[in-house]
Amino acid sequence: MRRTLVAVVLLAALGGSTAAAQPAASYPNGSAFYLAYRQAFDKATTIDELLPWVAKGRAEQIARAPETERREAFAMIKMFDDRTNVTVLKETPSATGAELQVEGVSLEGRGKATGVITLVKEGGAWRIERESWKGGGGR
Repeated sequence: MRRTLVAVVLLAALGGSTAAAQPAASYPNGSAFYLAYRQAFDKATTIDELLPWVAKGRAEQIARAPETERREAFAMIKMFDDRTNVTVLKETPSATGAELQVEGVSLEGRGKATGVITLVKEGGAWRIERESWKGGGGR
């Protein structure tokens, strides 16, 4: 039960990649940043590689978790986030960043999934505050 709770907390904290291919401030918009994040997520081998993409408060929360829990949570995140062909349908600027409407395909369920991604700008750099996905028929 504790492991499941930790995994859920860390998954929620991440919202869904390796260290940034480019500094986060160099992306022209939230859509470009998020699509780069998805590519990096697919290549990530540890949760620590995801921290540069995540909002500061959430990254600090994840970093404080014991290594064993972080490893287990990362394995669960990778297992449940099997979406491919992710595209941004709409980007809506906000006072603190942007909200993205996205869709992708779940590898497991072969179904379409839709999501809402909340991005924030911290020190001029894009960061993921939250991801929320529905559908896909995955695990």
